[in-house]
Amino acid sequence: MKFGIPWILYATPPALLAAGLLALAARRRRASLAARFAGGPRRGWADTGASAARARLDAALLLVAVAGLFLALARPLWFRHDEKSELTGVPYFVALDASRSMLAGDMKPTRWFRATNALDRFLANAGNDRVGLISFSGVAYLNAPLSFDMNAVRTTVRYLDPELMNDAGSSLGTAIERAGRYFASNNVPVRIVILVTDGEDLEGSLLPTARRWAREGVKVCAIGVGTVAGAKVPLNRWNPNSGGAKNTFGQEVVSRLDEGNLQRLASATGGRYYRLGERGEGFDRLRSEFLRPLGEASAREDLENYREAYQWPLGIAALALVLRVLLGADRARRPAGPSAIGSHLATPPRP
Repeated sequence: MKFGIPWILYATPPALLAAGLLALAARRRRASLAARFAGGPRRGWADTGASAARARLDAALLLVAVAGLFLALARPLWFRHDEKSELTGVPYFVALDASRSMLAGDMKPTRWFRATNALDRFLANAGNDRVGLISFSGVAYLNAPLSFDMNAVRTTVRYLDPELMNDAGSSLGTAIERAGRYFASNNVPVRIVILVTDGEDLEGSLLPTARRWAREGVKVCAIGVGTVAGAKVPLNRWNPNSGGAKNTFGQEVVSRLDEGNLQRLASATGGRYYRLGERGEGFDRLRSEFLRPLGEASAREDLENYREAYQWPLGIAALALVLRVLLGADRARRPAGPSAIGSHLATPPRP
């Protein structure tokens, strides 16, 4: 439930107070006029005999009528669960790590194979989400802008290959920077980046970059690919005898999942971290625990997903007014004995 004109709700308590004070002033004025007509408030015949209980009920009905009228003016709206509201999606970028470390074999057959297959299933169930794609190694590339065309995004993922990337290293910060600039230039209200990576970052500026864009509303979620034990990065994945890639010191490179780095990143930007898992269950948890609640919140912000409900408080106010008329608090009289005038006339004079 929400209200189309919520500021009217703030005027409701003063209106109730004013209505109560006016009703009290009107009752005192009637009592004063009756006493003046009868010759004084202590005269026995000055008492109208009206029921005090009915007078209190009449005042309560008046307050209910005023409150119902103001609630109706505030335009109450109730959320409708229909096809339109269920299809409300979330815009986000998938930033896919395409560095050579994704060819490590600690997830069989390779990290890249597991990650892209799980990502393909994730995109196939994207529903009404607007999804863009960024691939990165040492530099980030915008492969697909935000789009509802999931087939195009999935096809683009299939054409990516870490062995075709000419930029050595892995820079997660460049992917966040590229997505953030796109969000800012296109005035995208909801800004989510999903990093699919092993968490290794060779630039060292990841957290400062993430915090800077977090102030602009960018939330970074991370899907960790690989294992903590890690594996060697192959020089050529198609040739098992080619050996492993070596660093500048001639040592074979061993790539490990850096969960601590990804957890700090997600925490700094208000996102979530999930490990990919053997069957890609990290993507499933990301959708159910993070993306779906955001989609529901977006649907509840769209007034087109609401229906008017002013009829209910307006009907209650009208019913309260009708009950006041039927109650007739001013006309109702409590049972009383003989009037003071009648009893005085019936008493014989003293000798």
